[in-house]
Amino acid sequence: MIRLTVLIEDIDDVISLFTHVRLYTSSTEGGTYTYLGYITLVAGQTVYYYDHIDGTDDTWYKSSYYNINSSLESSLSDPVKGVVAELYHYPTYPSEVNLSSFGKSVVRKVRRLTGGTKKLERLYISSNDSEFCSKIKEDNKTVELENRGWPVYITVNGVEKTSISDPVVQGYQWLTFSGTIGDNDYPINIWSYSFRFSDREIYDAYNDCMIPPGLTVSNVTSDHLVLQTSIDLLESMAAEDTIEDGAIVRDDQTEYDPSTGLRLRGELINRLRKQLDALVKQYLMSNITGTLID
Repeated sequence: MIRLTVLIEDIDDVISLFTHVRLYTSSTEGGTYTYLGYITLVAGQTVYYYDHIDGTDDTWYKSSYYNINSSLESSLSDPVKGVVAELYHYPTYPSEVNLSSFGKSVVRKVRRLTGGTKKLERLYISSNDSEFCSKIKEDNKTVELENRGWPVYITVNGVEKTSISDPVVQGYQWLTFSGTIGDNDYPINIWSYSFRFSDREIYDAYNDCMIPPGLTVSNVTSDHLVLQTSIDLLESMAAEDTIEDGAIVRDDQTEYDPSTGLRLRGELINRLRKQLDALVKQYLMSNITGTLID
């Protein structure tokens, strides 16, 4: 999904002539643009949003002003691309790291290859809910998330938390607030992204990964490094899981056997290795030149 942001600084002048913004889309920058949808203009409102469900990183857009009563339409704008919409459209809690467009693309590609897409979860704690109140630790300041993640929207008794220092995220698992949580601090409402790897962890791994054998700094591409990063992350997870949870545990009634999950992860790593080897060979072969002797 792509989110389009339309900024109209001179809204008073525009709305005196037009009633809507019309949006057009194309799969290429210089291609044929077809009608997509419209945005209704509102007096005094300068920023508008439009979500294109089927939009991708490669989708292009143009817009025009339109009067629904007279059919008057302005010329089309220059072509632009939108941005991939996050799961939570209006986050107020700061992101862990602010990535460039390239960085976001790297993170999305690695997530797809590793099967580690972000999911949206909610933790709601009220004063009379004993089950969820157990998520508040003994210091009466720290709340434990259901799963490893990063918050995107937090309210305590209706007050939004918009500072990365209140609460502080610890180990992607706990949120420590600046003051104690008392009787008047409910409900606590926490929306968060859950994940295997955070955006920072993925991008740091991308920047730190070794160049695949056969390539050099001068000819390695981002596609090579994305595959290598995915392999590195999955191998680190596999090593940790094997050490901590690799043993089969049995008692009189139950059995815990992690071997299937570990085997499937190993197969995924092998598939990524084959993709990387094929990509390296394809690149190296494409640069071989010479004279054919018949």
